[in-house]
Amino acid sequence: MKKKHFVNYVLSLLLICYAVFLKAETNMSTLERISSHKVVNIGYRDAPPYSYKTSEGHVVGYVIDLCKDVTESIKKELHIKDLVVNYIPTPVTMRTTMLNHNIIDMDCSVNTDTVSRENVVLFSRHYLSVYTRFGSFKGNISSYSDLAGRTISVAKGTTDLININSLNRLQKLNIMVLTQPTMKDAFAAMSSHKSYATAMNEVSLRQLIETSEDMKEYQISTLTLGTPQDLGIMLRHDDIELKNLVDKNLAARFNRSDFKQFYEQWFNSKLPGKNINLQLPLSAEMYHYITRKS
Repeated sequence: MKKKHFVNYVLSLLLICYAVFLKAETNMSTLERISSHKVVNIGYRDAPPYSYKTSEGHVVGYVIDLCKDVTESIKKELHIKDLVVNYIPTPVTMRTTMLNHNIIDMDCSVNTDTVSRENVVLFSRHYLSVYTRFGSFKGNISSYSDLAGRTISVAKGTTDLININSLNRLQKLNIMVLTQPTMKDAFAAMSSHKSYATAMNEVSLRQLIETSEDMKEYQISTLTLGTPQDLGIMLRHDDIELKNLVDKNLAARFNRSDFKQFYEQWFNSKLPGKNINLQLPLSAEMYHYITRKS
């Protein structure tokens, strides 16, 4: 009996210690946790040119490169010689949960900064501004009325879904919204005639058309949906210390003399491992938007 009581006592003590450890981990800032474990966990998903994994297994992309610069700054700030960087696949519907449960430290993919999301996460200064546009077979869409009574495929958990629902409600178009796990799935639904059109940010839409077998069959609408989307790196809520470091790093990166070359590498050159060129050169307006003081 005494032995049983002793075992129970030890188990209880271990549970208490573990609970204290979890509480301490929860109360630590992201930079404190990185400093303690010498590890930074970066979330990403298949969303070229923002982030994706090549056939060789390398995680690359415009936002991934920005986050690599951030990790170098973290190493210097925390005096860590050998910082382990883990790239963790992060579904769009799970990104806020994975951030706020310390599974990832930054989400380095396509993330739209919205007022509602700022209640649960933080965003870095913006690295791009894009419109939501419609992708369809050629000749299908020239006005919102062309969408009336149609099925539109949209990825779950995206601003595009919010915008299409808002348009549907305000203009009473009787649109059937077909939600899909990813933007790639939403495009596939359109290309297989399960939906009349798909809606997503114009960069991802162009990439999906360029990599499709029948790219000449599709069009990107001049018609836009909602206001421009401001994109940023997603960070844990209330983690101002990391946000300040990220913003400082991005500001320096955007104002370097080679930034135009860096941008063109991802938007107006052959994408690594993809054999496509999105042909989206850096406009004067976009350059001003990205490099502006904020």
